[in-house]
Amino acid sequence: MAIDNLGKGAAAQAIQNANLMCGLDEAAGLRFDGLGV
Repeated sequence: MAIDNLGKGAAAQAIQNANLMCGLDEAAGLRFDGLGV
């Protein structure tokens, strides 16, 4: 599953890879709902 719209930078990809290696959901820690302004 690609998470293209949640983070396009290398940091987001690193988090996604770490999640996979730890057996977590790929999107864990990547979802951001915005500022709610």
